[in-house]
Amino acid sequence: MLGFSALDKADPAVRAAALERATLAVARLDATLDGHPLLPAWQHWVRLEAVRTHAGLDGHRVEPQRLAAYLEGLRLRAPDTSAHHERGADLDALSHALRLYGLMLAAADRRPARDLDASTEAPDHRRLAEDALWALTQLSPGARLPALARAMRAWILDDRPRGAVRAALPAALQATGVTRTLLPILAGADTLRPDSPTDADGWVLAFASSLEREAMDGLAVLRRLEHAWRAARAAIGPRRSSSRLPAAVDLLAATPLLGPARLASLLGCSVRGGGMMMEELVACGVAVEVTGRGSHRLYGLPGTDGIRGETAGPRRYGQRRGRPPKVIVPEALATTEPPPPPPPVPARLERLEVDYTALDALLADTNRVVERVQAILKKR
Repeated sequence: MLGFSALDKADPAVRAAALERATLAVARLDATLDGHPLLPAWQHWVRLEAVRTHAGLDGHRVEPQRLAAYLEGLRLRAPDTSAHHERGADLDALSHALRLYGLMLAAADRRPARDLDASTEAPDHRRLAEDALWALTQLSPGARLPALARAMRAWILDDRPRGAVRAALPAALQATGVTRTLLPILAGADTLRPDSPTDADGWVLAFASSLEREAMDGLAVLRRLEHAWRAARAAIGPRRSSSRLPAAVDLLAATPLLGPARLASLLGCSVRGGGMMMEELVACGVAVEVTGRGSHRLYGLPGTDGIRGETAGPRRYGQRRGRPPKVIVPEALATTEPPPPPPPVPARLERLEVDYTALDALLADTNRVVERVQAILKKR
């Protein structure tokens, strides 16, 4: 609840104070993240939080951990409900969140348009993000934050896509020189709440208050990541100078989710070595495995284990694709049946004589086939 009174919205001193607090909070977050080693991980997690907030304002409930598992291509567990419409609502929410996430990535993407995959929605997201960025950066005379607030309000009043302008606002803050780093958490989300004022003065005040709160939330997320990083480095204890385990911890902290193959390519070691380092970090309590499968695993710092709770794990019914075979479970009987009689004691059998001649011949033939295949493979 914003709860701005008419006097607050009309008082220039109140708006100036709110804009000053917002500017200081944004500048503090920007200066802290400038050149920070955890910037990629921070941008990933706050982007998920921003998507959750934006989807909630649009009427969809999405958990960041579930969205993170969905983005990694993990098989999601079914919602804890038997109602088909609720399962459909979950899919609709994930689809909407994925669209918002794509818009945020498009606003931050610096690749040429010709490099985008035309078979996906990336070109459409790029056009929407560029239109919103152009509308936000055509600033009217005056201070930059009030001008951005007025430009955002004009976009919303024109009934243009709200997700595009929210995704483009962090890029507009960077393009206009307000921030040096792209800060995806800054989106002015409070201006789009049902109780938010729609008049120009009230909108600017709500915009400033939203940026101040979002910057403080972003700083809190960074502190949590730093704490997890320091705790992980302390948990592995002192290591010899040639050990790669501290570097693995640093990469795990800077990368949202990391697998053994990716770790091996970054450290220049074998995939088996990367897997052994991950297993050692899990044993130390430094890392958690979030996929729940035997191969192609992904690991993260403690605190990301909620992703595993959103996954259904690997398929357990063999290599067949499609729907698993239907298992018919008989209903419980209404009456209790008497227990079956004990089985009779079998009579002692005479010792059987087994002829192993055919089995020995089969094993000899198998050995000859294996040797022939190995010889063929060596010649290639």
